[in-house]
Amino acid sequence: MTKLNNEYMVGLDIGTNSCGWVATDFDNNILKMHGKRALGSHLFDEGVSAADRRAFRTTRRRIKRRKWRLKLLEEIFDEEMAKVDPNFFARLKESGLSPLDTRKNVSSIVFPTKKMDKQFYKKFPTIYHLRNALMKQDKKFDLRAIYIAIHHIVKYRGNFLSNSSISNFSASKIEIDRFVNELNDLYSIFLPESGVIFDAGNASKVEDIIRNEQMFKLDKIKEIADVLPDTENKSGLKLSKKISKEISKAILGYKAKFEIILQVNVDKTDSSIWNFKLNDENADVNLSEITSDLTDTQLQILDLVRNLFSAISLLNIVDEGSTLSESMIRKYNDHAQDLKLLKTVIKNHSDRKKAHNLQLAYDKYVNNRHFVDVETKKAFPNKHLYRKSDFYEIVKKNLDASKEAVQIRKEIALDKFMPKQRSDENGVIPFQLNQIELDKIIENQGKYYPFLKEINPIKAHRMQAPYKLDELIRFRVPYYVGPMIEPTNSSYPQTRQNQSFAWMVRKAKGRITPWNFDEKVDRQKSANNFIKRLTTKDTYLFGEDVLPANSLLYQKYTVLDELNKISVNGKKLSVSVKQELYEDLFKKNNTVSAKQLKNWLIENQKLPYIKIKGLADQTKFNSSLSTYIKLKKSGLFVDKLDSNEFRDDFEKIIEWSTIFEDKQIYIQKLQTIDWLTAKQIQFLQNIRLQGWGRLSKKLLTAIVDSNGQNIIEQLWNSQQIFMSIVNKADIKGTITDANQDLMHSNSMEDILSEAYTSPANKKMIRQVVKVVHDIQKAASGQAPKQIAIEFARESRRNSKLSQTRGHKLQDIYQKISGDIVNKNLKDKLAEYIKNNQLSVWEKNSFQMNKNDQDFLF
Repeated sequence: MTKLNNEYMVGLDIGTNSCGWVATDFDNNILKMHGKRALGSHLFDEGVSAADRRAFRTTRRRIKRRKWRLKLLEEIFDEEMAKVDPNFFARLKESGLSPLDTRKNVSSIVFPTKKMDKQFYKKFPTIYHLRNALMKQDKKFDLRAIYIAIHHIVKYRGNFLSNSSISNFSASKIEIDRFVNELNDLYSIFLPESGVIFDAGNASKVEDIIRNEQMFKLDKIKEIADVLPDTENKSGLKLSKKISKEISKAILGYKAKFEIILQVNVDKTDSSIWNFKLNDENADVNLSEITSDLTDTQLQILDLVRNLFSAISLLNIVDEGSTLSESMIRKYNDHAQDLKLLKTVIKNHSDRKKAHNLQLAYDKYVNNRHFVDVETKKAFPNKHLYRKSDFYEIVKKNLDASKEAVQIRKEIALDKFMPKQRSDENGVIPFQLNQIELDKIIENQGKYYPFLKEINPIKAHRMQAPYKLDELIRFRVPYYVGPMIEPTNSSYPQTRQNQSFAWMVRKAKGRITPWNFDEKVDRQKSANNFIKRLTTKDTYLFGEDVLPANSLLYQKYTVLDELNKISVNGKKLSVSVKQELYEDLFKKNNTVSAKQLKNWLIENQKLPYIKIKGLADQTKFNSSLSTYIKLKKSGLFVDKLDSNEFRDDFEKIIEWSTIFEDKQIYIQKLQTIDWLTAKQIQFLQNIRLQGWGRLSKKLLTAIVDSNGQNIIEQLWNSQQIFMSIVNKADIKGTITDANQDLMHSNSMEDILSEAYTSPANKKMIRQVVKVVHDIQKAASGQAPKQIAIEFARESRRNSKLSQTRGHKLQDIYQKISGDIVNKNLKDKLAEYIKNNQLSVWEKNSFQMNKNDQDFLF
């Protein structure tokens, strides 16, 4: 070890996958430790996001729960099935084994012999033929056939996007009039002065266009884009048409520009993220990318468009007035007819290579999941022929000029050629359609097998799920319960690791089923544990939960901070004017535009000339008091909303609305507030808020300066912005002291696990701490007096802010005469953009001469 006689300092250059370090005295001389210069670097692998791991874990959990439901179904049938065929379930378990597998004991699946299986499959070519027969034919069916049909219904039960009851559900309902009215309401909030209005009077025309089976899809897009905008509103007609065109593309399954629909300024380098089809394989990835920075109103617009797309897609799957099985049988028959056309073209095609390509494309299209052919890959590289769009493209390229080919081209244009029963589009099928068929099968076959008609043990569910079997379709483990295991202190490392993702709280021991879930699981306590896991931590105060983005307090902070940033005619707003603005404009308007601010200043401050600076968006304020206005306009909370006595209760309500998508648990939470009336609860349960801020209540209200004023009070009573306040010596010192207290009482891992930062940063911090510990160890345990740190911004593929800023500056410079800005400055800027280094404007990273600085600032 090296004995140091004087105090020393450590310098750290920290990156996402490296840490450069040096130990020096206070004259900046590099020290020697163990006979070597105390200078070096430590390399490590960059930390990665847990998103992929989480996706795999979610998929495993979903499959596990599906198997759990099917196991429960097997138990219900077990006793009766043993009387008919004791080996039935054993054969089913072997059905996935290859005939060459030595574990396979029988060659048949449903029935004891292959001959019986063959007869069964001939009579019912698809599972939907069987389901349809079980619903309609008034005769006793074999119990094995009934089990196969119900097994299929439970396994592929459908999505839960619709809350409609079984009695009111209709697959053909698309409600264009409601869509247009809601769209108008949202754009009036989102773009109040743009003049974007859609014609609700043309809703029936739009619906007729969508339902027209003889109109080509591209023609539908043009027609909808023409009739959807309100043509009488000239001021916003151009923008309305532009948005209408992209909405019509999106709802009909074509690639749409969502930045136009949501009016987001997007750099060209990022346009591919915003341009996609809602039925693309990567649609969920794109949506997760674009939704992170959207406002609540923009998210609602996006949800409206997605819901209409799902409704229209469902309309193309399920024929009006038909059951799901009837529609699938129709697809089967249409496919057979189209196959005859295709075979005729293949047989008579003069170009045998093209004929062979058609055969290969069809084989791949229908047999993708079990068939991979080297020849197909060579013939169609980079094509996913199981996708309808890719299959259509290959077919059109290889058709001849025969009348059959003409018919095929027409069907492709109508999107009706070769429909498949199983496709990615089936993801829009709601569970209600499958439950309707299950109930019909139970009613028809229950007179022969009474156990099928066993009443649902849960009385409260009997209106919507009358039979016990219905719960296997309707029941979902609430997301706030998570994995159905209880965290315990196990001695097995793998068990402890698995249980780190569990937070469920039990009411009683024993096996959990859909029929006893509420008897075994404590929903409220599990939900509370979920809240603790979900909420992120304050950017400044370690360990403090952040406020919801729609919190009354957090929205007040964002509005005041934005107001304190702006200047009018070169001067900041006075405190009294700012407070009047807050009361007169922000408490009454969902969005405050620059024009509204100008009009208010002209009317109230009598200013002849107004120039506003400091707005991030030159047309409007980005912040608003949207939650306050929503509650105020309801008329239900007039006497309580501005009262400090009820403020904490309103903050709880907002937090619950942000966390709980499940209305049942949300209503239970609302009922714990004793002053809420039934009418108020009815209103609140329909409010769905989203998003989290980055600051805590404690930071905004409990950290005070030397005068006893907290941050929110200083924002209200002064012209200072948040960053100025939080960096004042007294405030900064209080924050540092609070964090130090937490550091002393908690381990670094405890703090990092809750820190509001990325996995890459967490790994970087762990590695840096190890480096400092090693330096201290080499210095005979003497800690450095000071540590100087330089952080490098983590590398990102799409550095949106820096790229956008750099290119904007470059565009400005290109337009400026060479007499004002010299060529050297332009070249230097181009070089920084090329190297992706223009991320922050710093004196040391980008030097300008005095004239250039005067010009820019």
